Amino acid sequence: MEKDVLDIIKKRRTVRAFTDEDVTDEQVETVLEMGMYAPTYMGRKPWHFVVIRDKDLQTQLGETLGVRPYIQQASAVIAVYGDPEVSNTWDLDGCAAIENMLIAATALDLGGAWAGSPGNVAWGQAEELLRDSLKVPKGFRALSLVCLGHPAKMAVPHTKDERYDKARVHYGTWSELKL
Repeated sequence: MEKDVLDIIKKRRTVRAFTDEDVTDEQVETVLEMGMYAPTYMGRKPWHFVVIRDKDLQTQLGETLGVRPYIQQASAVIAVYGDPEVSNTWDLDGCAAIENMLIAATALDLGGAWAGSPGNVAWGQAEELLRDSLKVPKGFRALSLVCLGHPAKMAVPHTKDERYDKARVHYGTWSELKL
């Protein structure tokens, strides 16, 4: 079991090209469930998720963010929201949920991409578009989008040689490297 989890993490890649095959509601629910297993500060669970299957909205989001064509191609896009009133770590908690969701998608042989984040003009415009289109209550913040679909091609899993960099690991102090 442990090896299976490690292999899935190695296999998890950002997928930006999807087939026309639909992701089922059951698959979306499984991805969401796995996202909700992520830890949150003091168990506060400040997240909310909106599943988008509206191609017109997906096209507008892709154009607003300058991200094409994978937002438009995705079978489902999940808008990840946080409630800053519930937790001041809503964004970190949401990021943990997103990574769980993307790992779960990989385990289901789906592809996924993380798109957008707070802090730039394009995201501010996308957040306004989402708020209006999805009727999001005031106070909630959009953290990112998770695009899901069946990959147009299967990506090769990462290898330790390409990803693990000992020069970025420090023990005790920054200058101490353990090679």
